[in-house]
Amino acid sequence: MQLPNSAAKLLSLAILVVPAVTALDCVKEVDHKKEYTSNGKVYKLYCNSEIKPLTPAERTSNVATAEECADLCAQKSDCRHAFYSAKSKICFLRPPQTSIREKFFQNMVASVGNTWGWIYDRDVPANTGNPGSNPGSGTGSNPGSGNGSNPGSGTGSNPGSGTGSNPGSGTGSNPGSGTGPTTPPSSGNQAEYDCTNNKDHKKLFSINGRTFELLCGYGNHHTGYQTIPNVNSLRDCAEKCALDSSCGNAEYHTGSGDCELEPDNNPVLAPGYHLWVPKFCPDTPRAQNAVTNPPQTTDLSCPMNDGHIYEGVDGTWYYIQCCSDSSAAVVTGFAQAQNHKDCLDKCSLDEKCSSVSFDTAAVNNCKFYGPGNYSTVHKPGIHHHYATSPPTSAPDHFGSKRCSTECPEADGQIFASPSGENFVMSCKKRHGTTYLKAVPDQYPSFASCMTACGALPACQSVDYEAKTQNCYFSTNSKSPTIAAKAFMSAHSAGCSGACAGCADESCKDLKKGPLGPRKYGCPANHGKPITIKGVDFQVACQHAINSHPYNQVTAGSYEECIELCTDKADCGGVNWIGTTCYHHPDNNADGSSAFVHQRADSDAYVKIPGHLYTSLSQSP
Repeated sequence: MQLPNSAAKLLSLAILVVPAVTALDCVKEVDHKKEYTSNGKVYKLYCNSEIKPLTPAERTSNVATAEECADLCAQKSDCRHAFYSAKSKICFLRPPQTSIREKFFQNMVASVGNTWGWIYDRDVPANTGNPGSNPGSGTGSNPGSGNGSNPGSGTGSNPGSGTGSNPGSGTGSNPGSGTGPTTPPSSGNQAEYDCTNNKDHKKLFSINGRTFELLCGYGNHHTGYQTIPNVNSLRDCAEKCALDSSCGNAEYHTGSGDCELEPDNNPVLAPGYHLWVPKFCPDTPRAQNAVTNPPQTTDLSCPMNDGHIYEGVDGTWYYIQCCSDSSAAVVTGFAQAQNHKDCLDKCSLDEKCSSVSFDTAAVNNCKFYGPGNYSTVHKPGIHHHYATSPPTSAPDHFGSKRCSTECPEADGQIFASPSGENFVMSCKKRHGTTYLKAVPDQYPSFASCMTACGALPACQSVDYEAKTQNCYFSTNSKSPTIAAKAFMSAHSAGCSGACAGCADESCKDLKKGPLGPRKYGCPANHGKPITIKGVDFQVACQHAINSHPYNQVTAGSYEECIELCTDKADCGGVNWIGTTCYHHPDNNADGSSAFVHQRADSDAYVKIPGHLYTSLSQSP
């Protein structure tokens, strides 16, 4: 029976099948190094490859597909690569890769099966959208032009113009302009690089903890140690160098598409070549102040993440300053670290360390400091981090009276402040909503922090970090929801009856105001090293330097006295006597012995290293 034209058309629409999403295939490595996008993140597939580190890893069983494994990784901020076994259906979520051996398991497929390695490459740029799975133009049950399930420019999962069952212009689930991901990219990598008319000259590429800068029209005239033929991609050339610790430059040959790996860094103008060179420092001049709302990152690569904030392993947030050292802080210790992240992890787990510098060239390459702040000291090869305020979001106001808890014994208990305000306390959590003060006050205890909040009518909750003694006031009346190992939180429960907040001597600090600015001078830091504007000094309270000729210098404080000494090659240390500053040389001009001796009315600050420091270290 022949159907009328209109009925035939309806039937054809009814039985039309939308093509299924094509999975990336590692059988015979057919999709090796192709890309997959999930949750605004782009991953590159490495088939049957060994990717390290193998631990730590989060293991998930019964994962149906390799793409589902990548999706699990995309949902976790600390996952930077995922490994999937088709044979066992197990997915491993792991930290950033340190090395890759491509197709290493190729000859073992018969026994272990195919494996998929997903390596995070970059975030999808804002307002561009994610590559879609239902592309097309004017046909199909979900027609449209463009692609992406959450695109950023006029396309959606059901958008478009055409004759499908959901036709029309701009009817997608997320149509229009500007609906793509808004989180800034943490790596800044581009999918492709192009030196035509110097288009991508000086653009950056970062992977494996290393960052390279592209110099169009440059080469390295030295002989390389390996030439890889037919690479035919500037990005792939950079990646091969970044994954080889012995590679200093990657030289791309425009004529042949070859990639030559060089052991040194020697850029020179060379038509017909493009060169990737290591990039450690942000472009100068440096910013004089910290970023007001710094973006978050899970990657410490410099200079890509300069001005970002990073969550340490203990839950403390750190501000990243590439190619910088402390401007003024007490040195609390040294450690040997395997890499940048290892250094910050060691600081996070040290109760005395709340700022740290990683020196890429030193033996004891991880220097612990006490409390630190934003530094304007530019020091190539050194990367500085200091504990900072955690990220916030706008509060969601509800009438809840539930509060947070104290740690660990007071979790869930009620604290009665002297003003009559009751607070419910919570451990290892924070509210993370907008704070009443841009710069937090510091209080010696959680109890004194809550007491101060109770005295302010506008304050309904607090987040307190014991390590930094920072007390954050906010207006959130709900229980805290953000897991944060370093924090304890509380919010007001009104003035109903509760147990006393303190007794006897424990009440003495509740009436005190915020702690004053932290000092690095005498008498508290006698015998300790300090770092001022990137220069190390030894504190010697009630001591004086005996070297000549010395100069009396105008300075309003001992801090200024020391700072003025840091940039002077002829200044080996300072004496601060009363309110007067004296700069002393490291050696006497006449060759006689210079030394540091005890003197009750003087405090000395001696540069490290130097003759005076040696004299001081040998004195009784």
